[in-house]
Amino acid sequence: MTLGQKIKKLRNDKGLTQKDLADQVHVTFQTVSKWEKDENEPDVSTLREIAKLFGVTVDYLINEDDKEESKEEIKEEAVVANKEEPVPQPQTIIIHQKELHACERCKKDIPEDELDIWVSPSVPAGRGRAARAGSTHYYHKQCLIDEKKERAAAARRIKLENASKAQKSSFGWGIAGGVVALGIALGIFLGVPACQQSIHPALAVLYSALISYGIFAMLYCIISGSYIGDVFVWCAGLSIRFPGIIFSWDLGGFAFLIAMKVLFAILGFLIGVFALIFAVVLSAALGGISFPFVLIHNIRTEYEDAL
Repeated sequence: MTLGQKIKKLRNDKGLTQKDLADQVHVTFQTVSKWEKDENEPDVSTLREIAKLFGVTVDYLINEDDKEESKEEIKEEAVVANKEEPVPQPQTIIIHQKELHACERCKKDIPEDELDIWVSPSVPAGRGRAARAGSTHYYHKQCLIDEKKERAAAARRIKLENASKAQKSSFGWGIAGGVVALGIALGIFLGVPACQQSIHPALAVLYSALISYGIFAMLYCIISGSYIGDVFVWCAGLSIRFPGIIFSWDLGGFAFLIAMKVLFAILGFLIGVFALIFAVVLSAALGGISFPFVLIHNIRTEYEDAL
């Protein structure tokens, strides 16, 4: 009997499937199938595991003598094998390398000299999500090269899609804000009598165009993730801390407290409005100057800062 026939017979006698045997000796069931078809052979360490599992000796497995050893002899030699005594190996036997893994891309067995390992990056913990350690994947060397190329192409495609969305969003909101600002500015300059008398229509159109450009540039720079957004938030958040109020515990004192609270609320609202106007004016001015540079930066980096 050949080595493959003996492995198959011993497996069937013990009532194991190819997958059961593969799990016991840490190989794939395709590898076991190749052993039993005599297309491949296990290495020495795996032969010892198989011999120990079935209660036989390594000599019995690799000896192709038609006369099988008696069960008593097999058991006696198995005891010796289990004591990890050295087992002499015929010098003419060629043992193939062990195949431990199947390629995740082509689903075929991977010889040891073609094995390549890729460890996926770990996923940090997030809100409502536990951290996950990176997993190990096994490929043929060429399969891993092709896999990495496909992943890089997919990542590049997603990046371009996100960049396109960021570009459309930046220009879309900027143009919309610029058009609204242009309409409001023209309405004020050309519709308010005081402005009509003091500003020439040509200058009114020019001022309106500059205001429209400033609002467009401000919105574009803010959505693109430039420093204009930080300037706007800082200016709009400016406020005054009002002092505490001392009052007497009588009707007049409570009336004074209410009046001062209302006054402080009105002052706080007005200060907030002026801070917002100041933020818009300053951000629009800085945005108008910075817009060409931000646009060039976004084109060079493919809108990475705006994603």
